[in-house]
Amino acid sequence: MKKLVLFMVFVIIMAGLSVSCTKKEEKSVKVLSINDIKSDPLSFTGKITISGTAAAFAQQDSTIFGVVDTAELITCKNLNCGAFMLPVKYTGSSRMPELADVVEITGSFVSYQGGHIFEVTSLTVMRNIRNILIN
Repeated sequence: MKKLVLFMVFVIIMAGLSVSCTKKEEKSVKVLSINDIKSDPLSFTGKITISGTAAAFAQQDSTIFGVVDTAELITCKNLNCGAFMLPVKYTGSSRMPELADVVEITGSFVSYQGGHIFEVTSLTVMRNIRNILIN
């Protein structure tokens, strides 16, 4: 009987550890850079989080802007030097980023006007790096 009780306590402890480990894994989200996705953006399916810098804004649609790789931008110090700009659409309630804002965006790729665009469901402005750029 004593062995059975010890076994049950062991099973309960292991189950609790298993659940707490699973919850920690769910909370950790890998943040991708623009350079991580630029070779094949559409291979990333489902919801992902990307970090980059707002570098351009659509004149015809205030919900669309372009995001470039932050590390690349810091190296070249010019908003126009990036070879790849990710088109992003954001219609959420928080404010739109400003030029040179480093952003963390969560969303997924969707079809848009005959192509694809990254549709943002969550946007966080981290900081602005305009002061390190050459005008």
